[in-house]
Amino acid sequence: MDPTLYSAAVEGNTNDGDFSLVEYLKRDEENGYQVTPKGNTVVHVAALCSHSNFVGEVLKINPALLCCQNKRNETALHIAANEGHTEVVRVLLSIAGEENYKETLMRMANKNGDTALHKAVRSEHVDVVKILVKEEDPEYEYRANKAGETPLYLAAESGFIHILREILESCKNPNYAAGPFGRTPLHAAVVHEHLGEV
Repeated sequence: MDPTLYSAAVEGNTNDGDFSLVEYLKRDEENGYQVTPKGNTVVHVAALCSHSNFVGEVLKINPALLCCQNKRNETALHIAANEGHTEVVRVLLSIAGEENYKETLMRMANKNGDTALHKAVRSEHVDVVKILVKEEDPEYEYRANKAGETPLYLAAESGFIHILREILESCKNPNYAAGPFGRTPLHAAVVHEHLGEV
């Protein structure tokens, strides 16, 4: 990735005397698709640094970057959810909704089979979990990752009761709640001694 573009994403700089993000991205369509050695686009970098305005400006010009995945198959939504950057998550979902990508984006999985919701649960970012479960179709049965863990299972296993409640209150069909080896979230809570909390 061009160092000027990378620095702008890290700093959240959309415009200063020497740099205009809009001009830079419109000059050459490929500019937005430049990546770091880890495969991160400018949207990934800005999401990691919590620059929601920068993310929004880039996606207005090139909304296809919403679903770009890095070398770990993570989207900017995965990164923002993992870091707990609620404003970035809101911007990504808002633009995804305008572009009819929301369902696709929310269900995209990384190399481990984790969705953005898995990442938010594992990192215990309850505000991001609230946004994601309320934006998702309430009839959707949250699928398991490659380890057999659903977001509901991860919350129970970790004793994150506040997150467990958010998922159960928003999801009308939490019936696909089995985890590894057929264990349910209740099994996970007992095994990890969170029964008194659940």
